[in-house]
Amino acid sequence: MGRWSFVGVVLIVLLVSFGFYQKGWAEERYRVKPGDTLSGISKSFGVSIDTLKKANRLAKDTIKSGQVLVIPTHSSTLQPVQTLLQQRSVPDAEEEREESGIREDGVAPARVENEQGKDALPEPLAKWTSSEERNLFVRVVKNFLGVPYRLGGSTLKGIDCSAFVKKIYEIFNTTLPRTVREQFRIGKSVAEEELQEGDLVFFNARRSSISHVGIYIGNREFVHASSQNRQVKVDSLDMPYFNKHFLRGVRIKELESDS
Repeated sequence: MGRWSFVGVVLIVLLVSFGFYQKGWAEERYRVKPGDTLSGISKSFGVSIDTLKKANRLAKDTIKSGQVLVIPTHSSTLQPVQTLLQQRSVPDAEEEREESGIREDGVAPARVENEQGKDALPEPLAKWTSSEERNLFVRVVKNFLGVPYRLGGSTLKGIDCSAFVKKIYEIFNTTLPRTVREQFRIGKSVAEEELQEGDLVFFNARRSSISHVGIYIGNREFVHASSQNRQVKVDSLDMPYFNKHFLRGVRIKELESDS
């Protein structure tokens, strides 16, 4: 398969996994999580409760964990990517304070020690097939700049920091846990000066808290779903806030030549 054919296949898979390549955005599917309510799902997707009930033939407002719901949209034609990227949803206030490093008293938390969970793995989870695959990974990451931030979200309509990391790695056949703290405990720990493209970078935004993650793309830059800016964006490790609250890097995949 040629280089650009491979890129095309990866991008198609990426769009499918984010729920973008669907029949004219006429509908999408959502799997109910523990604690979800029909009212909460209605607000998250901007669809009325009555519309959800009719689309799923629900007689009552009761839903069950694991149930798959059809989420109808307002348009039966494919929306431009730019229209999708302009959609915004307001994140949970507490989560926004946590990721922006602002406590309720307005004080930035102290740096915490680089602790590693007892179940941490000493080595990366997988290998890059080549340096070209790793370069492609970085290009795919950059394709999602501008995607809206949404606490608990995992699609192009809105995504949080750990879901963004998890989704990107799934494209490259590597399964990660869902939460920041779980992701912090896997892979090979690397120091700031040893970071390579594709490594995860972790930050604490509250005292003794592992609360934010991004993907390193080289030149001391990383891409992350920022609750403060409400979108996926590029930032630098040299920025005072990120420099102060950096915890460590984690290598998920490694080149054969580096092992």
